[in-house]
Amino acid sequence: MNKAYADSKTITVDEGVVTVEQIADDGVSVGGINIDTDFPWFIDALIVLLLVALVYIGKKFIDKFFEKKK
Repeated sequence: MNKAYADSKTITVDEGVVTVEQIADDGVSVGGINIDTDFPWFIDALIVLLLVALVYIGKKFIDKFFEKKK
């Protein structure tokens, strides 16, 4: 997906010494894991939530499996 904006912008005004810097969004970062799919941030966050839900459901199935063995 092509981005319609530049990766970074810097605006400097000399007389008033005003500096504005804008950097590109690098996606979602959770626990040191970065996800950047070039989609909006909420799609990246949705992917993280789905992965967490998958791990949680997998844990529940494993717990049930070992509970039946007792």
